[in-house]
Amino acid sequence: MKILIDTNIIIQLEDNKVIDKNFAEFYQFAITNKCEVYYHPACVKDIKRDKDANRQEITLSKFSKYAQFPDPATPTKEFIEKVGQKKENDEIDNLQLFQIVKEYADLFITEDNGIIAKANGLGLNKSVLKIEDGLTRLKDQFDLIVPQHPCLTECSVREIESELNDPFFDSLRSSYSGFNDWFLTCAKENRKCYLLKVNNKISAILLYNQEKAEKHNLPNIHEDVLKMCTLKVDETVFGYRLGELFLQKVFALCIERKLNYLYLTVFKHHVHLIKLLESFGFKQDEFKNKDGEQELRMIKSLIKKEYQLNPQAIASHPFYNDGEGVNKFVIPIQHQFYSTLFKDGAFRQPSIFDGTEFGLNEIEGNTISKAYLCKSKRVSMKAGDLLFFYASGKYKTIEPVGILDKVVYTKDLEEITQLVKRKTVYSNKQLTDMVLGKNPVTVLIFRLLYYLKTPIKYEGVIQLESHSNKFQTITTLSESDYINLKSKQHFDERYIIN
Repeated sequence: MKILIDTNIIIQLEDNKVIDKNFAEFYQFAITNKCEVYYHPACVKDIKRDKDANRQEITLSKFSKYAQFPDPATPTKEFIEKVGQKKENDEIDNLQLFQIVKEYADLFITEDNGIIAKANGLGLNKSVLKIEDGLTRLKDQFDLIVPQHPCLTECSVREIESELNDPFFDSLRSSYSGFNDWFLTCAKENRKCYLLKVNNKISAILLYNQEKAEKHNLPNIHEDVLKMCTLKVDETVFGYRLGELFLQKVFALCIERKLNYLYLTVFKHHVHLIKLLESFGFKQDEFKNKDGEQELRMIKSLIKKEYQLNPQAIASHPFYNDGEGVNKFVIPIQHQFYSTLFKDGAFRQPSIFDGTEFGLNEIEGNTISKAYLCKSKRVSMKAGDLLFFYASGKYKTIEPVGILDKVVYTKDLEEITQLVKRKTVYSNKQLTDMVLGKNPVTVLIFRLLYYLKTPIKYEGVIQLESHSNKFQTITTLSESDYINLKSKQHFDERYIIN
């Protein structure tokens, strides 16, 4: 990204003003992410007209810290007539703005309200920004967001290096020769991991690493990939669906990092793990490891177009189709149930039980596949439909997005129990009470896709035509409402199969 900095910002950098701190953060972020930062050469000519030689020398010394913009474009007569140029300062402003018009520079950073107003009139409001807005733009583009979960800690391997001799790692030591040395190497490289601790004891870990093509040697893949280097769940926490929880986080991590492939290696006797991975679209590739043993690479492609033929299948997760043939529904959920089913949603309050086995018992908050039950019936519902969950009560907000895998209408308690096992917030007593009524129970089995980065808050909810029933029951979201919300960039296009 090429960034042009306004003259006045550079001149003021050495002054004792608040702008100094704001710009320092912006500049550091830009350089860290390999952005090119320039000033326009016309600014130097202007400064050289200063008759105070000492002040001129000091000002020019500030410019030496930055690169001069190479081969700038000369504004056209039509451009000058459009924006106006009455004073000498206008000429310098226009020279800088014209580099944005020509797309020779991607951003122009200025604190001049007059330039901002002129840029807005030219439709350049997304490219001509104040420092604070420019920093936000850079963070949106470059900052790595690590998907979180209240049960998991995302940390450096260095933070748990002292626990390497814990019995938790014994099985890894026995399966992989040199495990301790490899783990210490990971600490030196400052690799990251997802960690589950129960009562301050490590109970599950996923250590991951971004690998270059020459390192991973995956067949027919010649780009960076994410490797799940170590995945272990202790026997004490079997049954809590942590495999799904880890997968959901690394899928999101790959999408944040713009990585097209994810993989891990397993032995053939890891039957349950292989079955789980295959259900989510991982493919097997057999190879011999460094010890000469047969192992499997389980590889997941995150290239959306590969799932166009069957976008509603679980193997396509986390991607989905949102075409006109796909129904969209708003699903109301009471806030106390929302906080358990959608445990990593933005509105859930932290709990003192999050680091204990009691908190882990909310298994439905760990799963990708979840269940929703109600008495409302929509006969048009089918697999592949999109579900937008509306947290009622104090939240009054739509945040989680799901895709429907199965809908069942039944009064059979045993059938319901099997369908929703470890997927729902309802207790056995609540399920029993639910089937006693006259109407059958609607059971929705769905997958959580992601959470809206910009949730649809109540002010936006009440503007929807579909809100006529106040979303007190399952409600069809009209296509026009959906298109309107999509135009406001509520939905994450990275997940949508076009």
